[in-house]
Amino acid sequence: MDLIVRTHNSVELTKDGMHCVIIGDVSGVLDEHIEKMTEWANCLWDYSKINMWKKSDSLSPGYFIRNSEDGKYKVHVLDDKQKADVFGGSRKDSPQKLDGWDKKELVAYIDWFVE
Repeated sequence: MDLIVRTHNSVELTKDGMHCVIIGDVSGVLDEHIEKMTEWANCLWDYSKINMWKKSDSLSPGYFIRNSEDGKYKVHVLDDKQKADVFGGSRKDSPQKLDGWDKKELVAYIDWFVE
């Protein structure tokens, strides 16, 4: 069982090198939301098809590459459709719908180190 880390405003899970984070009003966010996000980061979202990785520290939706003291890392900030998949039950394999998810201020992202 992977360790899900919860605080009053975040839920985090790291699996297979992918660090997945949901921040904001996380009341009602279930383990299955972060677990499904982690699963999709490893198998559904094909990052090899992304040609344009922007250099930015933004938490706006998109694909970014950043530098840190530990090296370069990539960040995928989920857009509204991807958040609807995770929180709104829009896919057949989506986790349980989070009531009022679209009215909550939620940011969801995945980051991982690259060579």
